[in-house]
Amino acid sequence: MLICPHCGAPLFRQERALRCPNGHSYDIARAGYCNLLQSARSGEHTGDSREMVAARRRFLDRGYYARLADGLCGRARDLTAGQCAVNLVDAGCGEGYYTRRLAQALHDGGQLAESVGIDISKSATQYAARRDPLTQYVTGSAYHMPLADGCAHLICSIFAPAPAAEFRRVLRPDGAVLCAAPGAEHLWELKCAVYDTPYKNREEKHALDGFRLTDRHKLTYQVHLDDAQDIQTLFAMTPYAHRTPRRGLERLHALRELDVTLSFLLLTFRP
Repeated sequence: MLICPHCGAPLFRQERALRCPNGHSYDIARAGYCNLLQSARSGEHTGDSREMVAARRRFLDRGYYARLADGLCGRARDLTAGQCAVNLVDAGCGEGYYTRRLAQALHDGGQLAESVGIDISKSATQYAARRDPLTQYVTGSAYHMPLADGCAHLICSIFAPAPAAEFRRVLRPDGAVLCAAPGAEHLWELKCAVYDTPYKNREEKHALDGFRLTDRHKLTYQVHLDDAQDIQTLFAMTPYAHRTPRRGLERLHALRELDVTLSFLLLTFRP
Protein backbone atom coordinates (compact mmCIF):
# COMPACT_ATOMS: atom_id res chain seq x y z
CA MET A 1 0.00 0.00 0.00
CA LEU A 2 2.79 2.45 0.84
CA ILE A 3 4.50 4.51 -1.85
CA CYS A 4 7.59 6.70 -1.84
CA PRO A 5 6.66 10.32 -0.99
CA HIS A 6 9.51 11.49 -3.23
CA CYS A 7 8.84 9.62 -6.49
CA GLY A 8 5.59 7.68 -5.96
CA ALA A 9 7.14 4.23 -6.52
CA PRO A 10 6.08 1.32 -4.29
CA LEU A 11 7.84 0.97 -0.94
CA PHE A 12 9.10 -2.40 0.26
CA ARG A 13 10.41 -3.29 3.67
CA GLN A 14 14.05 -4.35 3.78
CA GLU A 15 15.37 -4.97 7.28
CA ARG A 16 14.87 -1.71 9.23
CA ALA A 17 13.89 0.53 6.31
CA LEU A 18 11.26 1.13 3.65
CA ARG A 19 12.89 1.38 0.20
CA CYS A 20 11.66 2.05 -3.33
CA PRO A 21 13.16 0.77 -6.62
CA ASN A 22 14.57 4.25 -7.34
CA GLY A 23 16.89 4.14 -4.35
CA HIS A 24 14.98 6.27 -1.86
CA SER A 25 15.10 4.87 1.67
CA TYR A 26 13.26 5.71 4.89
CA ASP A 27 14.38 4.31 8.22
CA ILE A 28 11.93 2.46 10.42
CA ALA A 29 12.41 3.72 13.97
CA ARG A 30 12.96 1.33 16.86
CA ALA A 31 9.37 1.93 17.94
CA GLY A 32 8.19 0.66 14.55
CA TYR A 33 6.90 3.82 12.82
CA CYS A 34 8.37 5.44 9.72
CA ASN A 35 8.54 9.17 8.97
CA LEU A 36 7.25 9.82 5.44
CA LEU A 37 6.38 13.48 6.05
CA GLN A 38 8.78 15.07 3.62
CA SER A 39 7.63 18.65 4.18
CA ALA A 40 8.89 18.75 7.77
CA ARG A 41 12.50 19.73 8.37
CA SER A 42 14.63 17.58 10.61
CA GLY A 43 13.70 18.23 14.25
CA GLU A 44 10.65 20.32 13.33
CA HIS A 45 7.54 19.48 15.36
CA THR A 46 4.18 19.00 13.66
CA GLY A 47 0.87 17.84 15.07
CA ASP A 48 0.22 16.87 18.69
CA SER A 49 3.09 17.11 21.15
CA ARG A 50 4.34 14.19 23.23
CA GLU A 51 2.55 15.63 26.29
CA MET A 52 -0.77 15.91 24.44
CA VAL A 53 -0.45 12.35 23.15
CA ALA A 54 0.36 11.01 26.62
CA ALA A 55 -2.62 12.80 28.22
CA ARG A 56 -5.04 11.54 25.55
CA ARG A 57 -3.61 8.03 25.88
CA ARG A 58 -4.26 8.00 29.64
CA PHE A 59 -7.80 9.25 29.13
CA LEU A 60 -8.70 6.75 26.40
CA ASP A 61 -7.14 3.86 28.30
CA ARG A 62 -9.71 4.42 31.05
CA GLY A 63 -12.40 3.24 28.64
CA TYR A 64 -14.60 6.31 28.38
CA TYR A 65 -14.72 6.02 24.57
CA ALA A 66 -14.78 2.21 24.46
CA ARG A 67 -18.40 2.12 23.27
CA LEU A 68 -17.47 4.34 20.34
CA ALA A 69 -14.59 2.00 19.48
CA ASP A 70 -16.96 -0.98 19.68
CA GLY A 71 -19.41 0.79 17.37
CA LEU A 72 -16.69 1.57 14.84
CA CYS A 73 -15.47 -2.03 14.87
CA GLY A 74 -18.97 -3.34 14.32
CA ARG A 75 -19.50 -0.98 11.44
CA ALA A 76 -16.13 -1.91 9.92
CA ARG A 77 -17.05 -5.60 10.03
CA ASP A 78 -20.38 -4.87 8.36
CA LEU A 79 -18.77 -2.80 5.60
CA THR A 80 -16.20 -5.49 4.81
CA ALA A 81 -18.45 -8.54 5.21
CA GLY A 82 -17.53 -11.27 2.74
CA GLN A 83 -14.09 -9.82 2.02
CA CYS A 84 -11.05 -11.85 3.06
CA ALA A 85 -8.13 -9.48 2.28
CA VAL A 86 -9.07 -6.03 3.53
CA ASN A 87 -6.70 -3.05 3.35
CA LEU A 88 -7.48 -0.62 6.18
CA VAL A 89 -6.34 3.01 6.39
CA ASP A 90 -6.84 5.25 9.43
CA ALA A 91 -6.24 8.82 8.25
CA GLY A 92 -5.40 11.04 11.22
CA CYS A 93 -4.94 8.06 13.51
CA GLY A 94 -3.48 9.92 16.49
CA GLU A 95 -2.08 7.59 19.14
CA GLY A 96 -3.77 4.61 17.45
CA TYR A 97 -6.51 3.86 19.98
CA TYR A 98 -9.18 3.24 17.32
CA THR A 99 -6.76 1.95 14.67
CA ARG A 100 -5.59 -0.82 16.97
CA ARG A 101 -9.14 -1.88 17.77
CA LEU A 102 -10.21 -1.80 14.11
CA ALA A 103 -7.20 -3.77 12.90
CA GLN A 104 -7.66 -6.37 15.65
CA ALA A 105 -11.36 -6.80 14.83
CA LEU A 106 -10.64 -7.41 11.14
CA HIS A 107 -7.70 -9.66 11.99
CA ASP A 108 -9.79 -11.74 14.40
CA GLY A 109 -12.34 -12.20 11.61
CA GLY A 110 -9.65 -13.45 9.23
CA GLN A 111 -10.16 -10.43 6.97
CA LEU A 112 -7.16 -8.15 7.47
CA ALA A 113 -4.54 -7.96 4.72
CA GLU A 114 -2.80 -4.66 5.57
CA SER A 115 -3.43 -1.87 8.07
CA VAL A 116 -1.85 1.58 7.83
CA GLY A 117 -2.20 4.44 10.32
CA ILE A 118 -1.21 7.93 9.21
CA ASP A 119 -0.83 11.00 11.40
CA ILE A 120 1.08 14.24 11.10
CA SER A 121 2.36 13.91 14.68
CA LYS A 122 5.59 11.98 15.08
CA SER A 123 4.87 11.58 18.80
CA ALA A 124 1.49 10.02 18.03
CA THR A 125 2.73 7.53 15.43
CA GLN A 126 5.68 6.63 17.62
CA TYR A 127 3.39 5.74 20.51
CA ALA A 128 0.85 3.97 18.28
CA ALA A 129 3.46 1.70 16.69
CA ARG A 130 4.63 0.43 20.07
CA ARG A 131 1.18 -0.96 20.90
CA ASP A 132 -0.07 -2.30 17.59
CA PRO A 133 1.87 -5.05 15.80
CA LEU A 134 -0.83 -5.40 13.13
CA THR A 135 -0.46 -1.88 11.71
CA GLN A 136 2.30 0.02 9.93
CA TYR A 137 2.25 3.56 11.31
CA VAL A 138 3.72 6.39 9.27
CA THR A 139 4.15 10.07 9.97
CA GLY A 140 2.47 11.86 7.09
CA SER A 141 -0.35 14.15 6.03
CA ALA A 142 -3.92 13.00 5.35
CA TYR A 143 -3.94 15.51 2.48
CA HIS A 144 -0.99 13.81 0.77
CA MET A 145 -1.03 10.22 1.93
CA PRO A 146 1.94 8.06 0.89
CA LEU A 147 -0.46 5.41 -0.41
CA ALA A 148 -1.04 3.86 -3.82
CA ASP A 149 -4.07 4.79 -5.90
CA GLY A 150 -7.12 2.62 -5.23
CA CYS A 151 -5.44 0.50 -2.56
CA ALA A 152 -7.84 0.84 0.41
CA HIS A 153 -11.04 -1.09 1.04
CA LEU A 154 -11.85 1.00 4.12
CA ILE A 155 -10.66 4.48 5.12
CA CYS A 156 -11.45 5.70 8.63
CA SER A 157 -11.46 9.35 9.66
CA ILE A 158 -12.24 9.68 13.36
CA PHE A 159 -12.50 13.29 14.59
CA ALA A 160 -9.99 14.13 11.86
CA PRO A 161 -9.95 16.08 8.59
CA ALA A 162 -11.48 14.21 5.65
CA PRO A 163 -9.89 15.45 2.40
CA ALA A 164 -12.38 14.16 -0.16
CA ALA A 165 -10.09 14.33 -3.20
CA GLU A 166 -7.35 12.35 -1.48
CA PHE A 167 -9.84 9.81 -0.17
CA ARG A 168 -11.21 9.34 -3.70
CA ARG A 169 -7.68 8.71 -4.99
CA VAL A 170 -6.77 6.11 -2.35
CA LEU A 171 -10.10 4.29 -2.01
CA ARG A 172 -11.09 1.33 -4.18
CA PRO A 173 -14.24 1.84 -6.30
CA ASP A 174 -16.11 -0.64 -4.08
CA GLY A 175 -14.65 0.73 -0.83
CA ALA A 176 -16.12 2.86 1.96
CA VAL A 177 -15.14 5.80 4.18
CA LEU A 178 -16.14 5.55 7.85
CA CYS A 179 -16.18 8.85 9.75
CA ALA A 180 -16.89 9.72 13.38
CA ALA A 181 -18.08 13.22 14.32
CA PRO A 182 -19.53 14.78 17.50
CA GLY A 183 -23.29 14.66 17.98
CA ALA A 184 -25.45 17.58 19.11
CA GLU A 185 -25.30 16.72 22.82
CA HIS A 186 -21.62 15.82 22.93
CA LEU A 187 -20.02 17.16 26.15
CA TRP A 188 -23.13 19.25 26.91
CA GLU A 189 -22.66 19.22 30.70
CA LEU A 190 -19.00 20.18 30.35
CA LYS A 191 -19.94 23.11 28.12
CA CYS A 192 -22.57 24.23 30.64
CA ALA A 193 -19.99 24.17 33.41
CA VAL A 194 -17.45 26.21 31.46
CA TYR A 195 -19.49 28.66 29.35
CA ASP A 196 -22.17 31.24 30.17
CA THR A 197 -24.05 30.55 26.92
CA PRO A 198 -23.23 27.02 25.72
CA TYR A 199 -24.49 25.76 22.38
CA LYS A 200 -25.08 22.29 20.98
CA ASN A 201 -23.17 20.96 18.00
CA ARG A 202 -24.92 21.26 14.68
CA GLU A 203 -26.02 18.01 13.10
CA GLU A 204 -26.70 19.30 9.62
CA LYS A 205 -26.28 16.84 6.79
CA HIS A 206 -22.63 15.89 6.57
CA ALA A 207 -21.12 15.68 3.10
CA LEU A 208 -17.95 14.44 1.48
CA ASP A 209 -17.51 15.76 -2.06
CA GLY A 210 -17.81 13.00 -4.62
CA PHE A 211 -19.25 10.51 -2.10
CA ARG A 212 -22.74 9.38 -1.13
CA LEU A 213 -23.77 9.28 2.54
CA THR A 214 -25.14 5.74 2.77
CA ASP A 215 -25.50 5.28 6.52
CA ARG A 216 -25.84 7.52 9.56
CA HIS A 217 -25.87 6.06 13.08
CA LYS A 218 -25.95 8.03 16.34
CA LEU A 219 -24.44 6.75 19.57
CA THR A 220 -25.14 8.61 22.83
CA TYR A 221 -24.36 7.66 26.43
CA GLN A 222 -23.18 9.17 29.73
CA VAL A 223 -19.98 8.63 31.70
CA HIS A 224 -18.93 9.73 35.16
CA LEU A 225 -15.60 11.52 35.40
CA ASP A 226 -14.25 11.39 38.95
CA ASP A 227 -10.78 12.75 38.23
CA ALA A 228 -9.99 16.42 37.61
CA GLN A 229 -7.19 15.49 35.21
CA ASP A 230 -9.59 13.41 33.10
CA ILE A 231 -11.99 16.36 32.87
CA GLN A 232 -9.21 18.70 31.74
CA THR A 233 -7.86 16.15 29.25
CA LEU A 234 -11.30 15.63 27.76
CA PHE A 235 -11.63 19.39 27.31
CA ALA A 236 -8.16 19.58 25.76
CA MET A 237 -9.24 16.97 23.18
CA THR A 238 -11.81 19.43 21.80
CA PRO A 239 -11.47 22.53 19.59
CA TYR A 240 -12.87 24.60 22.49
CA ALA A 241 -9.59 24.41 24.37
CA HIS A 242 -7.99 26.88 21.97
CA ARG A 243 -10.65 29.59 22.20
CA THR A 244 -11.93 29.56 25.78
CA PRO A 245 -11.53 32.77 27.82
CA ARG A 246 -9.75 32.80 31.18
CA ARG A 247 -12.99 32.81 33.16
CA GLY A 248 -14.07 29.60 31.48
CA LEU A 249 -10.71 27.96 32.08
CA GLU A 250 -10.93 28.86 35.76
CA ARG A 251 -14.30 27.10 35.94
CA LEU A 252 -12.82 24.10 34.18
CA HIS A 253 -9.93 23.77 36.63
CA ALA A 254 -12.35 24.00 39.57
CA LEU A 255 -14.24 20.88 38.46
CA ARG A 256 -13.50 17.73 40.45
CA GLU A 257 -16.12 15.34 39.04
CA LEU A 258 -18.73 15.46 36.32
CA ASP A 259 -21.42 13.34 34.68
CA VAL A 260 -21.10 14.12 30.99
CA THR A 261 -22.87 13.06 27.80
CA LEU A 262 -20.83 11.56 24.98
CA SER A 263 -22.58 11.66 21.62
CA PHE A 264 -21.18 10.55 18.28
CA LEU A 265 -22.26 10.29 14.67
CA LEU A 266 -20.97 7.29 12.73
CA LEU A 267 -21.16 8.17 9.03
CA THR A 268 -20.55 5.89 6.07
CA PHE A 269 -19.69 7.30 2.65
CA ARG A 270 -19.29 5.44 -0.64
CA PRO A 271 -18.02 6.65 -4.05
